[in-house]
Amino acid sequence: MFSKIFSRRLWLAAVLLLAVALTIPVYSAPTPARAASSLPCDIYAAGGTPCAAAYSTTRAMFASYDGPLYQIQRASDGTDLNIGLESAGGVVNSAPQVSFCAGTTCTITQLYDQTANGNNLPISPGCSCSGCSGGLSGPGPNGSDIGANAMALPVTVGGQPAYGVLVNNIGTGYRNDSVKNVPTGSQPEGEYMLTSSNLVSGSCCFDFGSAETNDSDDGNSTMNAIYYGTACWTGGCSGSGPWVGGDLENGMYFSNTGPNPSSIQSETGSFVSAWEKNNGTTNFTLKFGNGQSGGLTQAYSGSLPNGYDPMKVQPAVELGTGGDNSPEGTGEFFEGAVTAGFPSDATENSVQASIVAAGYTNNNTTFPPPTESVISLHAHANGKYVDAANSTTSLIADATSIGTNETFDMITDNNDGTVNLRAHSDNDWVTAENNGSSPLIANRGAAGPWETFYLIHNSDGSVSFRAYNNQHIVTADNAGASPLIANRTAIGPWEEFDLIYDGGAEGAYGGTPAAVPGTVQAANYDTGGQGVAYNVSSVNGTADSYRSDGVDIETCTDTGCGYDIGWTSNGQWFKYTVNAASARSYTVTLRLASPSGVTDGLHIASSSGANLSGSINVPSTGGWQNWTTVTTTVTLPAGQQTLTIDQDNGGWNIHQLTFA
Repeated sequence: MFSKIFSRRLWLAAVLLLAVALTIPVYSAPTPARAASSLPCDIYAAGGTPCAAAYSTTRAMFASYDGPLYQIQRASDGTDLNIGLESAGGVVNSAPQVSFCAGTTCTITQLYDQTANGNNLPISPGCSCSGCSGGLSGPGPNGSDIGANAMALPVTVGGQPAYGVLVNNIGTGYRNDSVKNVPTGSQPEGEYMLTSSNLVSGSCCFDFGSAETNDSDDGNSTMNAIYYGTACWTGGCSGSGPWVGGDLENGMYFSNTGPNPSSIQSETGSFVSAWEKNNGTTNFTLKFGNGQSGGLTQAYSGSLPNGYDPMKVQPAVELGTGGDNSPEGTGEFFEGAVTAGFPSDATENSVQASIVAAGYTNNNTTFPPPTESVISLHAHANGKYVDAANSTTSLIADATSIGTNETFDMITDNNDGTVNLRAHSDNDWVTAENNGSSPLIANRGAAGPWETFYLIHNSDGSVSFRAYNNQHIVTADNAGASPLIANRTAIGPWEEFDLIYDGGAEGAYGGTPAAVPGTVQAANYDTGGQGVAYNVSSVNGTADSYRSDGVDIETCTDTGCGYDIGWTSNGQWFKYTVNAASARSYTVTLRLASPSGVTDGLHIASSSGANLSGSINVPSTGGWQNWTTVTTTVTLPAGQQTLTIDQDNGGWNIHQLTFA
């Protein structure tokens, strides 16, 4: 009797404790990583729609999975390393990656399929594979794509450090063109991925899902992938986005007619779960959710777009690019799956709960926005300016002065260093026509791969342009007598151009003079280019993406320092437009670094060339990133004026001047 009464009392006490636990909120740090009893692909299987392909860089997708998640390769020696789990069904063990990649860069070269189908995702072949010539080229060997930087997207999952797939460089993509046991034709299919609105674009296409087996556009309904971004392909969208859509080929659809529901202006979050399912004939459904809390919101469920019934899906899976390898989408990927069958709402709700329970946090990577500059191009081939007369005339270096036809907007993507040029003559984009086999012409209404160029900084201060799609250098052919064309494999005088900013006029960086009193960042020297805003004997720098006309800039480690100017040398100078509040003497504190110290390192001069500061000695700080403060005085008139930092002897770095 005692034992029975005791057991009953224990049972009642346990029930009471459970009730209390359910009614009192508990706030705590994420619990230590542990294996879950039911993970996304277990849930899909239980719902009768098993995973046909499943990928993650952060955790297991099956409770029983204990294999590798992805493969990385380091640049220093080409060695590969598989990154696996802390335990079966658990989260990633990223510690080996951190030590493996120390002192070098690493690339994610393959995502492993966690299903028994072995549908691994290597770097996409782009147009390099047999039968793939109809697709768009990637920037890799023979037109293949490139892999993501393995260390560029740190996050936390289940309290443990992890890394996602960052698609921020043009042509980053993964693809398997011969997957097994996935839905094809009009067979029902479901998909989800965990992504983020921290990095999105309106270009084509950041996709995950089914695509063509030849990396080419095979027509409407030949792919079924999740699209996430801000591209309103059909027009008529409401809000700024981004939105979850279906890339069904020749269109990213947020509904059967294209536009998103007006009630859903955007679908954002540090972690966003994106969902698409398609029964192949009569219905496709789109959902989104917060990857850290809550359930799913249905954005659309209804008939397929006109011309997409039935679906004609092919056995290929892609991540990061469009079906024809369109390379300009950007985004983030942490996990995702393709399912056989049309998952139920209940199944998807349970998978969403599994994502939330995983404990994703700390997605704090930021990305610089594009910058726009007004430029002209001065050809070294003949000393003339590049002219874009109209939308029917090819670009040619035949002008002796700068006017509207010789002026362009240059939009710089500060994530991958590419640029697009828009002609002022007709407001159209410059294209390397016919995949680079025809001369450059400004006749495009939007910028795509043919309108994208890599900006190359040459050692003499000039620049060159490499066309993205054929990877050839733009030349002012025939010593400038023939139109510009992207058909060179090496850089010589015909391929060199001086960038002339704002019609050749000097101006304050960002358009507004720096306030005095106040701080002037050294990297924010004036615009105008070589011989106007600065003078350098050779172009150096490791952070030129900070500004498209950047020279001798590098990232720095001093407190509050983003970038400094280095590679100092006798005779070089940089100009700064400032606006002094009053005419008086100002104390100037400079932040400087020098491994050995320099006597008479620099001075501050007025626009007339007068030495305002006297010679400034730079003390030894023991290293290029060991910083100290040096003080001088200058007397300035009131109002806007230009100051010059003259480099009298090299061997020092500078990152700011503060006027008080």
